[in-house]
Amino acid sequence: MDTVTYPDPRTVEFVNRFMIPFRANIQAFANLAGNYGIQYTPTVLTVDGEGKEHHRTVGFTDPKEFVPSLMFGVAKANFGNGLGKRAIAMLDVLLLEYPTSGIAAEATNLKQEWVKLGVGK
Repeated sequence: MDTVTYPDPRTVEFVNRFMIPFRANIQAFANLAGNYGIQYTPTVLTVDGEGKEHHRTVGFTDPKEFVPSLMFGVAKANFGNGLGKRAIAMLDVLLLEYPTSGIAAEATNLKQEWVKLGVGK
């Protein structure tokens, strides 16, 4: 991840715009790893300001799959924090820019569920 995914311009741009990165050695932060049930590295969590986990990506992921996974996590965090319009907008961008990503089908289904609930109106 350090040589391919993290330095990729798409990853850097998305993280700088939408996230606050925190990198922790699981041995040094064993309590934190235990609290979140981290068993494998790399594990990337999308958590909100209260520390609630909304999504995780486990294992090596190339940038074409990593960025959509981060987008999905941010959308779920937005939804969980009452920001439905932002959540829908993030899924729209994910589906527009990464329509063949491994998470696109799940994003489509989640968006349909949210629209049925009246999210984003």
